[in-house]
Amino acid sequence: MKFTYMKIAAVSLILVISLSGTVAQRCNGGVQCILLSECTGLFHQLQQGNTPQLTRLLRTLHCGFEYDNPKICCPPEFGAEPSGGISSRNEDPVSLLPGYNVCGIQNEDKIVGGTQADIDEHPWMVLLRYDKPNGWGFYCGGVLISSRYVMTAAHCVKGDDLPTNWRLSQVRLGEWNTSSSVDCVGDDCSGPVQDISIEQTIAHEGYDPSDKDQQNDIALLRLSRNAQFNDFVKPICLPISNELRHSGFVGYDMEVAGWGKTESQGECGALRDSLPESGSESDVKLKVRVPVVSTNDCARVFSRVSREITNNQMCAGGVSGQDSCRGDSGGPLMGKVAQVSNWIAFGVVSYGPSPCGTPGWPGVYTRVGAYMDWILSKLRP
Repeated sequence: MKFTYMKIAAVSLILVISLSGTVAQRCNGGVQCILLSECTGLFHQLQQGNTPQLTRLLRTLHCGFEYDNPKICCPPEFGAEPSGGISSRNEDPVSLLPGYNVCGIQNEDKIVGGTQADIDEHPWMVLLRYDKPNGWGFYCGGVLISSRYVMTAAHCVKGDDLPTNWRLSQVRLGEWNTSSSVDCVGDDCSGPVQDISIEQTIAHEGYDPSDKDQQNDIALLRLSRNAQFNDFVKPICLPISNELRHSGFVGYDMEVAGWGKTESQGECGALRDSLPESGSESDVKLKVRVPVVSTNDCARVFSRVSREITNNQMCAGGVSGQDSCRGDSGGPLMGKVAQVSNWIAFGVVSYGPSPCGTPGWPGVYTRVGAYMDWILSKLRP
């Protein structure tokens, strides 16, 4: 079998080409030679689109590579202090999110309708690792929204069902099959996963773990270092524009992915809110398409069990056997819409019926568009 160790991300490939033939220099004046992705100011400029002027600047700052990732002498005015710290200059928070030339892009030679995701499909999917007294495991999902932030559900951070002796310690990026150390499909191999520790957990201040309606079920995780983008690790886009923030997308089919339960469990009519039992998850990343349901129709269904659905939530599913499930908690409800050709995370998996995929009972998702101002207020370089 031919082994292709890792594909180079589009951003890195551009830089490798533009820097080829240049001589790596030493950094002067106490400026450190760091990964381009850690030089936040220049990195964010590049995410918004490369220019000839930016290419020339990067050539003059080039100081080497770490594997295939370019390193530069990062001037303090571009986000890194001589000591290696991050500068405290004011930035437009939207600039801290990747542009459409970076986010929500994946290879599109996919098998439509399959339940098993391809090895490089949905490269923004994240696994959340919890350390327990007797080991560790992945019990929630999330989605990469920038090189430094993961979005997930608040109940994955401070939920009532989260044991007090579990500690959310790190995230895993670039995973496909959790039972193998190297994932390959034919000649296509994903290379090593990226396990990154969590520097800060940011649950929404309005989230109450005991709230049966699970309002404000959204959280951010700040990573201890930048994720390195490649074909198997990429961020997804967020609904930044006013149109995308406020649309309900009723009638659209969207997609949910994760490593959650592969079979229905529980009593019909019950509701699932908890983390999955150990050993009940899928080894391989799965996906399912679900139709978006109107908030009013969803509210009527959940009123039968005295739960309120608000405009800060959205619903999708209700089709037999097609649903997100426990273990997919915190993952995205995502799709493409007419306005943008990129994949966008419109929802965060919150709760739903048990068994999963009960006909007539859609899953409930935190509507990301309702929380864009909150998300942007929490981002920092």
